[in-house]
Amino acid sequence: MRAYVYLEWTVLEAIRKHAQGWLAKVILALIAITFALFGVDSYMKGDKRSGVVAEVGDVGITRDALTEEIRAQAEQRRQAMGPAFDPAVTETKEFRKQVLDGLIERSALLQEAQKLKILTPDAYVAAVLAQVPAFQQDGKFSRERYEAVLRNNNRTPLQFENEQRQRFMLETMASPVTLASFPSRESAAQLARLVAQQREVSWADIPASAVAAEVKVTPADIERYYKSHQAEYTEPEQVRAEYAVLDMATVAAGIPVSDQDIAAYYTAHAAEFGQPEQRSASHILIAADKNADAAARAKAKAKAVALFQALQKTPGRFAELAKAESQDPGSAAQGGSLGYFARGQMVKPFEDAVFGMMPNEIRGPVESDFGYHIIRLDGIQPAQLTPLTQVRAAVIDALRKQQAQKQFAGLAENFGNLVYENANSLQAAAAAAKVGIQQTGWMSAKSAPPPFDNAALAGALFSPESIKSRQNTEAMEIKPGTLVAARVIDVRPARLKPLTEVSSAIDVRLRAEQTARLLAQKGEAAIAALAKGDEPGLAWSPFKVVNRQASEELDAAGIKAVFRAKVDKLPAYTGFVRADGAYRIVRITRVIDAPALDPMLTASIESGLAQAQQRSDLKAMLELVRAGQKVKIQPDAIEGR
Repeated sequence: MRAYVYLEWTVLEAIRKHAQGWLAKVILALIAITFALFGVDSYMKGDKRSGVVAEVGDVGITRDALTEEIRAQAEQRRQAMGPAFDPAVTETKEFRKQVLDGLIERSALLQEAQKLKILTPDAYVAAVLAQVPAFQQDGKFSRERYEAVLRNNNRTPLQFENEQRQRFMLETMASPVTLASFPSRESAAQLARLVAQQREVSWADIPASAVAAEVKVTPADIERYYKSHQAEYTEPEQVRAEYAVLDMATVAAGIPVSDQDIAAYYTAHAAEFGQPEQRSASHILIAADKNADAAARAKAKAKAVALFQALQKTPGRFAELAKAESQDPGSAAQGGSLGYFARGQMVKPFEDAVFGMMPNEIRGPVESDFGYHIIRLDGIQPAQLTPLTQVRAAVIDALRKQQAQKQFAGLAENFGNLVYENANSLQAAAAAAKVGIQQTGWMSAKSAPPPFDNAALAGALFSPESIKSRQNTEAMEIKPGTLVAARVIDVRPARLKPLTEVSSAIDVRLRAEQTARLLAQKGEAAIAALAKGDEPGLAWSPFKVVNRQASEELDAAGIKAVFRAKVDKLPAYTGFVRADGAYRIVRITRVIDAPALDPMLTASIESGLAQAQQRSDLKAMLELVRAGQKVKIQPDAIEGR
């Protein structure tokens, strides 16, 4: 049975921080999930046993890889869109083709990198690992913790490190293209002028009541609309299902924890349940850039030595000299005081000195990248340990999660096997996992509630085979640490609602459409008359200067209409339909250009133009690389699952 992956999101977040900027996001999008699931070797060589759906050069893309990528991208959309997510979109051939094209481009880019002998330095991989919080112990990389985290996620260091090497290869390939994109400053300035422009307007409304007498909807109109739009009034096929959920939280809740285990964990993880030692210090900084020449640094050091010698004779002048001589603007005004801080918050030479001093001791000069420091230790707050009684619940929770991670892989495999072996019932799998069997109400594929809003699970449950056989779906991982298996228990076929049931709704719709059409005609006629100099008796509002920000008077549609209107001849007129159904005619009487360009606005527009150009250049590069590879796609590559 396929192993399940439970990679801590902190790992990926640290990698995102390690690779900065928009380019990094592009690279992460290119390699988002496949390597994490199959590893580099299997991705590059393919797995003939799973069936190859496409070949890029000599490298095969398996159906398993495509299916898993579709599942992953569908899940990403579900999380991003929330209730607006429609799982049916991810079941279309168009979506599957889009995902397959992405995998082909990724494979072609990797092969081109190999052809160019792009290798990933070991130092790069080490730097990435060192920045992942999940791999750190006391703020430093821990090999033991690194291996433990990966082991708990059914991963190996080789797999994970290979993924980082792939990221480097892809970034190296893409960087020369994207970083060479430079937008025109004149274009950015022109756009900034347009964005900053204001227009003076007034408006007049034509209410829906103005055309109410002209709106006519007959029974024949309703019937004709009903017959030509039957798909809109057809209820989709619906099912009721039963399902069982095995998740990490349920497993953890059932794990017993002894007082002895609690005490042992509390002792071993004392640093997590308290506050580390903190020290308060003051300093006088004589600044010297680390790249300054030797003479400049020697001069700064000499001044620091002189101040230190003076303080040895009169230590009580520390605050006075800090205010007068320190070149640290953040602390000089406070007499050099930096307040309390723990290890890891200051540069290392400074921190090492402070945590090696006695109270009221003055030491210096201490050299750092900022210059030379004269330091006084003002106070010490010893490390404090929170009593076990206050953190007992957190300790129990941590112990249960720890044990659940160890047990879950075996439980998940057994759960999946029992679901498969007892195809007509979830009872055996649920009993073995000690979870209940739940039932849904009536639902369709497009309106399924959680957990059936997961694309892969919904696709399996609503497949013709599942509906016909009423057998269990595969146990599917809908998110890390959560498996669901389900089976259809009842089916309600699709049905066309009778006309009597929907005629009122059709009548309302047709009246609204007629009203909008008649209002638009009336409004456009009024605008045409105004353009000729005629005044059709409209009641105009007071004048108002507007920018591109939507308001109560001019919503997004209104602002779009105002700023799209031609203003070579004033007054100019335009119109739009308001949310309340009225048609608003807008009169533009003045165009006001900004007296000066806002530097922040211009910079933002330049950044947006650069990103658009980078995307375009990167797309062209990917197409070129793909064209250089022999790509063969199987006829049934995007059919089914």
